[in-house]
Amino acid sequence: MPEKPGTTDREGKNRSISIPVKPAVLIWARESMGRTVKEAAAILCESEELVLQWEAGQKQPLLHQVKALARFYKRPLAAFFLPSPPEELSLPHDFRTLPDENERPLSPKTRLAMRQARRLQSIASELKEDGEGDFHARIGHAKLSDDPEALACNVRESLGISLAEQLSWEKDTGAMDRWKKSVEGLGILVFQMSMPLEETRAFSFTDGGLPVIVINTKDALKARIFSLFHELGHILLSEGGICDPNKLGGEESTKKDKSIEAFCNFFAGAILIPKEGLLCHRLVVGKTPSYKWPERTLGSISNDFKVSKEVILRRLLIAGLASREFYSIKHNEWIKKEKKPDSVKGKGIKRDIPKECLQRNGTPLTSLVLDSYRNDKITTSDVADYLGIRVKHIPRIERLLEA
Repeated sequence: MPEKPGTTDREGKNRSISIPVKPAVLIWARESMGRTVKEAAAILCESEELVLQWEAGQKQPLLHQVKALARFYKRPLAAFFLPSPPEELSLPHDFRTLPDENERPLSPKTRLAMRQARRLQSIASELKEDGEGDFHARIGHAKLSDDPEALACNVRESLGISLAEQLSWEKDTGAMDRWKKSVEGLGILVFQMSMPLEETRAFSFTDGGLPVIVINTKDALKARIFSLFHELGHILLSEGGICDPNKLGGEESTKKDKSIEAFCNFFAGAILIPKEGLLCHRLVVGKTPSYKWPERTLGSISNDFKVSKEVILRRLLIAGLASREFYSIKHNEWIKKEKKPDSVKGKGIKRDIPKECLQRNGTPLTSLVLDSYRNDKITTSDVADYLGIRVKHIPRIERLLEA
């Protein structure tokens, strides 16, 4: 519990000194984290009126109160001594189509993930400018008027993954790793972070330096794979955003937003399930548009391609092998049955910090950081700070990169 005015800290030092924090800085620190005045007051065990007085410049907080706010807002203490709020890149555009009654501000956890992604993007850009590695974006650009099927065919060729290789993968984890590395090979930073799944499955940045895709680790692996390419579509369109590919078409979305999301869904499906590969599949050959696809059959095809059953059925619909009515019925069934995937961090399972580091930060950023370290441009403390690990994990992370 925070100390009240006039108390001392554990070292016996008086902490009742007032800190002249600029009101605009206090408001910025709170709002950028998605916190309310009520929440700030509660964490300090103070009144809401007092917090409002600080933010109006009528009173000044004490040192221990500023330190508590810094921890709560996830900002360094030095930020509260700034003369004005720093310039920060805005949040990505919100492409989600949530019903009005479910609409709410992004949670602090999602906002923090976005801030962390921006910081990692900045670190990668700075290290790249210092001459570490040859990592740069090697992607083209697309327009909404482009044919997503043809675009997917061209992009898939640049990824260097054949249909035969894809169908040989035994596990979803292997598929996710291989697809992620192929996208990183285009000069895109791919991070995986934990956020509330009900808020977003993924988001992307196309401004601020190297393009960034962030995937929600709370999602199922097949869904993450689809989100990876959905966001790649956003990057090709230079339209980064916050997305949930399963929730499209709400009345509150603009016509352009709906078009962009539909384009990215089509593009992602076409990359993951090439039309010819689908039509030649042993369980698809000979089927007609009126065929009622059994769950078991859709499941078998989805396991082969390492995508969800809905993505398979959507591709069958596009190929003229399923009716719009049948797709709508199945889509509604799956939405009702949808549940959060089981956590991979079960009880008794020992965490593998080096692997988590590579999953979270991606291969390109991790390599840039370690190359800078080996060239004596940054310290071991910098490595630990940038990658969010302890120094003792560096040797194993290096071995994993070499594998």
